[in-house]
Amino acid sequence: MPQVQPAELQSSTTASTPRAVKHLTYQELDILHSLRGFCAFYVVIFHAKFILWAGGRQYLAVHPRATWNPLDYLLFGLDMLSSGGYEMVIFFFVLSGFFIRYAQLRKHRAPVAFYINRIVRIYPPYLFSAALAAGLLAAGVYLAPLILDAQNGRELNQHLLAAWQELQGFDAYSVLRVLSFRSLADKFIGYNDVYWSLLPEALFYLAVPLAFWRIRAYYAVSAVAYAVGLVAAKWYTPADPITSYLLMFNAYFAVGCWLYDQVVGTEWLALFRRVSGWLLLATVTVLMGLLLALAVLKFKAASGLVATVLAVVSVSALLAGRVPRQNVLVRVMHTIGLFSFTLYLCHFPLLHFGYSLLVRLTGETVFYARYYWLAVPLVTFISYGLYWVTERVSVNYFRKV
Repeated sequence: MPQVQPAELQSSTTASTPRAVKHLTYQELDILHSLRGFCAFYVVIFHAKFILWAGGRQYLAVHPRATWNPLDYLLFGLDMLSSGGYEMVIFFFVLSGFFIRYAQLRKHRAPVAFYINRIVRIYPPYLFSAALAAGLLAAGVYLAPLILDAQNGRELNQHLLAAWQELQGFDAYSVLRVLSFRSLADKFIGYNDVYWSLLPEALFYLAVPLAFWRIRAYYAVSAVAYAVGLVAAKWYTPADPITSYLLMFNAYFAVGCWLYDQVVGTEWLALFRRVSGWLLLATVTVLMGLLLALAVLKFKAASGLVATVLAVVSVSALLAGRVPRQNVLVRVMHTIGLFSFTLYLCHFPLLHFGYSLLVRLTGETVFYARYYWLAVPLVTFISYGLYWVTERVSVNYFRKV
C-alpha cells in the first residue's frame, strides 16, 4: 500500500468525510474521557457482582422471591443495574474507533509507525496485568485452596480451577498465546476474563492503515459484514475470533470512526445543540433501560446495537456541550477515565484475589452477601496506584525515547 504523505492526506481526508471543516482539539475531546471512565467503572461493578455475590440467577436459587420483602426487591433492582458489562465494552469499542480516527487524521502515522505506537501503548500495561493475574491466582490458591472446589455449584470456582490447571502447564506455546491476546486453552492467563476484548481491539488496529486509506469502502464493507453477521447469528455463532471480529465487533469500531467524520465534517453537533435537553435525557434513559433488559435476557446482538446507539448519542451530547464539564459525575468519571486502561486490565485478578481472602477468613466458598459494594472502591483505588507505577511510567518513558 502506498505511503500517504501530508499533502496527500489532505485530499484523502476531504474525500473520506462529508465536508472536512476542521479537526477537534485535544481540549474539546477531553470531556470524552469521562465516558471511558464510566465504561471501565461499570465493568468493574459488573465483574465484582459475579465474583463476590455470585450473580442474579444463583442468588435467586438460594433466595426465592417468595421470601422477599420490599427492601429485597429494591436491593436486587440495584444489583441488576450493573448487568450490562458486555455492552459497556461495545460502548468502549465505539469510543476507541472515534479516538483512533481522530488521532490518525490529526497526526497521520504510516503503517509501521502506527503499529509501533499501538504496541508501545498497549503491551507494557497488558504484560504487567498478565503477570499480576498469574501471581494473584497462585497466591489465592495458596491462601485458600477451597476456591478450587468445583463441586459446590459455584461457577467461579470451576473457572478458577480450570485457570489454575492451565497455568500449571504454562510453556513456550502459552507465551505465544498470551502475546496474541489468546486464552491458554479455555481460560485466559490467571483467569483474567477481560482479555477477551483485547483481540478485537488489536485486529482493528491491524486494519486501520488499509481501512483509513479507503474509508468509504471500509464503512460499506463493515455495514455489509455486520448485516450478514446479524442474519447468520440465528443459525451460527462463530467460534474463532477472526470471524467474530469481521461479522460483529469490527462494525462497532467503524461506527466510532464514522461518528468522528460526522462531527468534523457536517452539522452533526449543531443538530444536537438544537435538541431539547429533556429529550436527550429521555433518550439516554430509554436506551439504558433497553440495554439492561436485553443484557439480562442475553440478547447480545440486540444489546450490542443499543449500546452502539447509546455511545453515539452520549459522545455527541458531550461534544455539543449539553452536559457541563463541571458536572460532578462527569468530573469523577473523567478522573477514572485517566487510568481506565489499568483499571480495566487489573480489576478482575484483584477481585478474585479478594474472593480468596474472603474464603480464607470465613471458610465459605459461596457468597450471596453484597461484599462487592465494598470491593469496587477498593479495587478502583488500588488500580489507581498501579497506574502510577506501571502504565504512567511506561507512557512517560516512551514519550522521551
